[in-house]
Formats: sequence, structure tokens, C-alpha cells
Amino acid sequence: MSKTQNLIDNSRPLDLICMGRVAVDFYAEQVHSPLEDAQSFRKYLGGCAGNTAVGTARLGLNSAMFSCIGTDDMGVYLRNTLEKEGVDTSLLRSTAEHLTALVLLGVNPPERFPLIFYRENCADMQIQPEDADSEIFKKAKALLITGTGLSTPEMRAATRQAVKVAKECGCAVILDIDYRPVLWGLTEAGDGETRFVASEKVTREIQPFLADLDLIVGTEEEVQICAGKSVTDSAETLESCLSAIRQQSSATVVLKRGADGCEVYAPESEKPVSARSFQIEVLNVLGAGDAFMSGFLRGWLRKESLETCALYGNACGALVVTRHGCSPAAPSFAEIEYFIRHFDDAHNLAQQQQTFWSKMDQLHLRTEFRNLRREGHPQKMKLPLREELLILAFDHRTQFEDTCRENALSTDKITDFKDQVCKGFQNVRKSNNHKGLAILIDPEYGQNILTNSADADYTIGVPIEKAGSFPVEWLTEDSLYQQLLVRPANWFVKVLWHFHPEINPEDKNTQLAQLQKLNEVCAALKRKLMLELIIPDDFAKNESQVSSGKTMGEAMTEVYQASINPYWWKITALDTEEEWQTMTGVLDKYDPEVGVIILGNNAPIEQFERWFRVARSTPHTCGFAVGRSIFWEPWIKFAEGKITETEVSSMIAERYQQVINIWYNR
Repeated sequence: MSKTQNLIDNSRPLDLICMGRVAVDFYAEQVHSPLEDAQSFRKYLGGCAGNTAVGTARLGLNSAMFSCIGTDDMGVYLRNTLEKEGVDTSLLRSTAEHLTALVLLGVNPPERFPLIFYRENCADMQIQPEDADSEIFKKAKALLITGTGLSTPEMRAATRQAVKVAKECGCAVILDIDYRPVLWGLTEAGDGETRFVASEKVTREIQPFLADLDLIVGTEEEVQICAGKSVTDSAETLESCLSAIRQQSSATVVLKRGADGCEVYAPESEKPVSARSFQIEVLNVLGAGDAFMSGFLRGWLRKESLETCALYGNACGALVVTRHGCSPAAPSFAEIEYFIRHFDDAHNLAQQQQTFWSKMDQLHLRTEFRNLRREGHPQKMKLPLREELLILAFDHRTQFEDTCRENALSTDKITDFKDQVCKGFQNVRKSNNHKGLAILIDPEYGQNILTNSADADYTIGVPIEKAGSFPVEWLTEDSLYQQLLVRPANWFVKVLWHFHPEINPEDKNTQLAQLQKLNEVCAALKRKLMLELIIPDDFAKNESQVSSGKTMGEAMTEVYQASINPYWWKITALDTEEEWQTMTGVLDKYDPEVGVIILGNNAPIEQFERWFRVARSTPHTCGFAVGRSIFWEPWIKFAEGKITETEVSSMIAERYQQVINIWYNR
């Protein structure tokens, strides 16, 4: 631990205030394409300070965003994203007079990463000196400022006041040099890629802040601009740069060296501290520096050794360069622990690399999904490990169609009925403030419902499989990626999938291949996958009660070994605690956080009391998806003309509420 870390007051609840840039990044989806040829973009939260706020929050620190955003839709997006990530937004002001900043970015590894900043008089450059709230600063261990915050007279004044308040309140002060020549007006307006232009003016604006700093982080070029030394002058060495900084500051200086890791120069030591680096194939370097800062601060603010701080920083930077985007690529602490522990084993044994990266992908999806769940919850409220869902499932198709065919009815009757089922759900939702209420509805007969649910404050799931298909086929002939891309990102994807470890090899390979394809698309688009596992009838009827859990576990094992990682399993209830525990052993081994949803299987509602009670013997059980047990009797009566639409919705509401009451043991 360095002397500067002694300044950190562990009694303070807020670890870090991140002051500065927070913008919307639009990353080109076409890798290796020039930016001018990009056809589509993915939207992320970006900006140096914003990325660090998210990155440190994911690593377990309590961080706050100190900036300004527009009241435009992009500003709303940034605030919502920060809050979902658990970042405190008390210091995030909104302005109606300025637009939220945007950035276009290209990914052309290994060396070309063009970017264009759209920041003309933008919102995050409107921070005012009076925005530095001393009451919040008194709760914080440290303030992070960035070089861009010194690039205009107005922002220098705001940053100077923030540093003054921070020092008065006993906060450590950290500088991410974050030198972007274009933001200082030193390059053409569209040249965001150039990372260094020598400038005495930049040095003059940075150096007055050095005396108040406790930690300085930058690349070699950034350290040179901070010290006032020219990168083109070969006579100037790193030692002379550090000496120039030392004359004005007692801060610890961290020199980022890209693939070679970093060197940490503590004021009390003549030799730098370093940690191992991780040689890795690069996809995108644009978020690496902010990820490094997040990892380093995870150690530094917890008073870890400088070597440990460097190790965390190196690991975070290495992980993020393998991913698309900046803030969404940031790892959790569980990710970097696994990465550090298993990196060498995986890369020394080529056959283990696929397993290693599959596990890393699984851990990262959990990180992203866990934070998406935070919407509507207090920012640092501890959420349950698994997301509870109480689903009214009426995505059935073939059963409805059979009834219509048998009774010579138009299939329009199905649409009318489903509209009334949804009204019954809405009636229950109005009297329940539980966040887990959800519907599962198909686009074939439920498109009106989906169209009217764009701004729904409940969870929606939509099937992807063609009804009754085996091997599984998709709803339409369109690209699977395109089918899911056009759906709202917060709709989960359900697939009904027949499988048994002993089905014939051809069907098994087809089923697994189709599911792998779906899993890959869901992972790429960050969609939650609910896998409804159905044991085929000709196998299920031969299973004893004791062996059902074993069979289910064996089927799940094959899924996991194929690198398929559902967010939820949806399964028929098992009859005994012994069966549940057999299956639980498999889930604990492959995905301790996965949830299990119990399907109703058209059983009498009275049956659920025992099923739910037995199912709670495993911590994975987190909800139900009940359909025909609720709607089948009303459907038959409606099809026969014995009840009205109003009576349908009333019956649905009563039965759905009854199942909810049983779930909560009311």
C-alpha cells in the first residue's frame, strides 16, 4: 500500500465520484470496416468518466456519476443505464439547453479504431462550480477528474472548484489524463483517432492541478503531455517526465503500457511496481484504458498492494479488448478472479481454451443481465440472486387451432380470446405491485398485445420456435439474428425444446446444433433465453419417479457441455425433493445462478401447492409459467359461446391470482 492510499477513509460509504465525460457511443457492428462504410451501429454508454463509473460499480465499488446530460432521449438512456448499473446519480444534472454528447466509433483491429466526437457545446461540458455538493463529497473516499474536463475555461473552473471541495472534505483526488487532442481543438474536428499532439497549452492547463493530486494515470504519451515533454524528442526519457511531475506533485503515477501491462511509481519508492500482463488477441482497444482504471481503483480504494492494483487493472484491460464496446464490456469482480486464476492453464492447453472462454462469456452475460434487472430498484439495493417470474403463459398455438378446427371456428377467435386473457392479466397487475408478474405470448395470435406493450412495466416473453416442430424450427424463414434483433431488447426469448440423452444421434445433433445457434444469437444481442426442456413422451412414460430428476440432470449436462447457457430452465415439476436435489447438483456445477421456472402442464390448480412446496427444496426455483391450468376451461366455454369476453377476463384474473397466492403460500 502506498502512502497516498493512507488518505482513504474506509468509513465513507461512497468509494468514488467520477467527474467528466458521459456520452452515448455508437459502435459500428461491421468489424474491419472503415467507419464510412459501416451499415449498423450498437448503442452503449461511453465517455471516460462514465465508463469508469460503470466499471468500478461492476467491480463492487460504490461509485457516483458527476456530470451533466441533456433532457433528450439519449440523456434519459444514460441516466437509466447508470442507475441500472448501480451508479449513484445524485450529482448527475440534466439540462434542457444542451444535447447529450454522441460518439461514432469503428473497430478495425489490430491498429485502426476511428472515432468521431459530436460534442459541440454538449451537455457534459456544462458542469458548474456550484454543482460540487460538499455534503455528497463528505461521504466519498475519492474524486476522479479527467483531462477533458480541463479543456475549456468553464470546465476548468468547475473542475478546480470540485478539487477544492474534495480536498476540504478529505477526499483523495485522482487524475485520468485522458488526452484527446481533438477535444482541445488540436486536430481536424473529425479526427478523434489521433492520440497525441504536443502542446504547451495543454501542459499549462494540466500542471496547476498536479499539486492536489494523489493518483495520476495515463499512457506514456499522456504522462509526457502532463510533464511538458515532447514525444518526438528522443533525448527526453520517462525518468525526466516523472521527475518533472515529482517537482509539482507527490502523487502515485501509473504508466499504462498497453499489452505490456503497467508500471506504478509510488512517491516513496525509486523502483516501479508491476504485475503480470495477459497476452491476448485484440478486438477493440477503445475501452481498455477506462477498464484498466476501474480495475486499478478496485484495488487502490480497498487499500490493496500496488502490485494487486496493477494486476486487477491489467486483467480488466485485457478482458475488455476482447469485447465490443466500452462500458458493456466491463467485467465484474467474479470475472476477473476467474480470468486471473485460469488464464495460464487455458492458454497452455489449447483444448481448454474453448471451455475457458465459454465460461468467461457465461460470467459476463450474468454481469450484464444482473444489472439490467436493477430498473425500478434503489441503486445499491441488494437484488435476489435469481430473477423471480410469475408468468401467465398463453403462447400456445396448436391446442387453440385444434379446437377451432374441431368446432369449425375462425382462428380470429384465438386472437379475441388472447386479448381477453391479457385483460385478465392487467386486472391482476393493477392490484399487485410485484415486479415479477409476466406474460408469455406468441406473435401469431398475440401481435395486438405485443404492439400495445411497447412501454410495459412488466416482463414479456415471446417464443421463437415454430409450434409443434421437432427437430426445432424457427417461427419464420428469416435470419434468426434478424428475428430477434427487431424485438425489444427487454423481451426474453423462450424456446420449447424436446430432448433426451438417448434420442437417436441424428435428432440429438440437430437439436443441439439449433440450440447452439439460438444461444449464440441471444448472447450476441444480450437477450435472456428461457429453455423449456421437454422429455419426449416415449421416454417420459418409461421414467420412474426417482429417475426423472436424474434424466433431467443428464439432459441439462449435455446442454451445458455444448456451451449453451440458458438464463432460465422451464421444466415440469419434479415430484420429490430427492429428484430436485439430483438436478440441483448439475445446476450448481455448471451455472450456480441459473433460475428454474415450473410449468403448469395443464394440472389442476390445487396440485400446485405441493409442487411449489417441493420445488422450493432447490434455491434455483424462482417462479412459474402456468397457462392451460388457468385458461383452458374459459377457452372451451368461450369457443362454445357459453361465456362473454368480459367473463373470460374475469375468470382468467381469478385463476391467475389463485396461482400467485399459492406461490406465496397465502
